[in-house]
Parts: sequence; structure tokens; C-alpha cells
Amino acid sequence: MDRQGIGGQSLKELDLERLGTSIGDIAAGIFSAVGILSALIHRNQTGQGQMVDVSMLDCQVSMLENAIARYSVSGETPKPEGSRHPSIAPFEVFDTADEPLMLAIGNDEIWVTFCRVVGREDLLAVEHFKTVSLRREHYDELIPIVCDILKQWTRRDWQELLNQHGVPNGPINTIDQVIDDEQVKHREMIVEVDHPVAGPLLIPGIPIKLSETPGSIQKAAPVLGEDNEAIYGRFLGLSPEDIARLKEDKVI
Repeated sequence: MDRQGIGGQSLKELDLERLGTSIGDIAAGIFSAVGILSALIHRNQTGQGQMVDVSMLDCQVSMLENAIARYSVSGETPKPEGSRHPSIAPFEVFDTADEPLMLAIGNDEIWVTFCRVVGREDLLAVEHFKTVSLRREHYDELIPIVCDILKQWTRRDWQELLNQHGVPNGPINTIDQVIDDEQVKHREMIVEVDHPVAGPLLIPGIPIKLSETPGSIQKAAPVLGEDNEAIYGRFLGLSPEDIARLKEDKVI
């Protein structure tokens, strides 16, 4: 499992803590939606319906694409690597003079740019740093060098410089920083709703942006039993008296 730049989660060595995001639940919902859409297309083409079977286990296994492939090739069981990319270096989170920064040197061209931007063109002459595979092979020698470089400036300073030259990077944000992030705001990914118990409440927005029929969040999630009367009355034909009796009997 990898540290996520915007979300700020990590898993290191034996630090087997639960991830802050319920990834199994979320992935199952997303895959279910894809499955339903696929079944609808099939129905429209053939007139035939079918069952859509999606399990949380299957979804989580499907997201182990990197680990399973590595095990298949090497026979070695992958272990937690924190923020480190399993096959590319330097591609992980580094400390700066103040806050952590995700650096993603994904290919040799970016490596050359990075070395020139940070004033370490001498590293370009090091034979065993010239390619992705060599940098990965000499990871233990390379990473301390990059650490020393990035500790010299603040994260903001590094971001301004690296962004100017197209070197992929990003902050490791705390939740308050996520909420205050300009791009997050621009994408309307933080929405305020009025919750009947909690009052004004911030929740995530809709990540799918449709040009013609954009979605919107109208209200907070209902409290327990909030929609009982509407659902039971409309779909089951129960009267207010019937519903009141069910409440008295603690059926609902």
C-alpha cells in the first residue's frame, strides 16, 4: 500500500495500521457501478438481463496488480514499503526543511531535469544512477543523497522550483490542508450540508464531472429512520397508523 499524496496516508515496514480510508467499501461501490453499466449496455443490445456479482474481496485483490505481478516474476512476497515505489527511484516521500514532499522521478529524462534544477549535475556523471533500473539497484546509496538535497529548502520553495521545470511532485496534506487546497476548492470537492443532528457539516463532493448533467449533493445523509414514512407509505402502502404501530413494537 502506498502513501497517498493528497490524502496523506502511509504504511511502513511493520506499521500495519488500518488505512484511514475504507478502501474496500469504496472500491466495491465503484466496481458495482461499472458492472451495472456494463449489464445495462448488454441489456440494451440483447434485451437480456443478468446478475451483477461484486465482492469486496475480489475488488481488493484486483487492486493488488503490482504486488501480484512482482510475486509472480520474483517468487518473493512483497512487503510494505511505505511511500516508496516498488520499481522506480527516487519516487517517494521526502522530508524538506519543514513539511514532507512527494517526489516522482518516473523516468530518466525527469531524473536529468531534476539533477540540473537542484544544482547537482555531478550526479549525472554517476554511471549507476543513469537509468531507472540502476537507480533502483543502488537505492540505498541514492536516497540519502536526495534526502540531503531536499532538506535544504522548504516544501513551498521546492514546489515552486520543481513545478516550473515539470518535475512531478506534490504535498502530503493533512485534512485541514486538503479542505483549504485551491485545486480541491476549484473542483468543488468539499461541500457543506446541513445535518439534522450535527448541524453544518463538510463532506466530500462528487468526483465525476459531467459537462451537460453535472451532479450535486442536495442534503446530508439521513439519520436513522428519517425516510421511513416516505418509503413505507409510498412503496408498501402503509398508513401513518401502521408505521406508528411498527415503531411502538420496535420493528422499525
